[in-house]
Amino acid sequence: MSLGLEGAKILIAEDNMMVALDLSMEMEDLGAEVIGPFARVEDALVAIRLSKPDGAILDVNLLDGYVTPLAEQLIDADVPVVFCTGVSLPVELQDKYPEAQVFIKPTASRALADALAHKLDEKIKRSE
Repeated sequence: MSLGLEGAKILIAEDNMMVALDLSMEMEDLGAEVIGPFARVEDALVAIRLSKPDGAILDVNLLDGYVTPLAEQLIDADVPVVFCTGVSLPVELQDKYPEAQVFIKPTASRALADALAHKLDEKIKRSE
């Protein structure tokens, strides 16, 4: 159950609009506020300067390239991230974040929501 998403701000970076819409609707159904979705890394980078998300679901390869700069900023800021991709995680992300959770498409939106909720719950427990 994805109780950890209630009231959370979740950034979605996904360039397939059908997948992005499905993810957005799932997050909203679970009580989250969606930031995005963004099909470009640059747009998502601007968004996180304006509003820090509580968590993120990232496709690895967006319209303007790999999501690496966005992922690094989020992870380094202790924002829980779940990757969902049709390709593998870029080597530099694998090396720097070996614990990264990666789902291969197609993956149900609910499975991604549950994984992200679990990461958010873990973060809360660490801070208590």
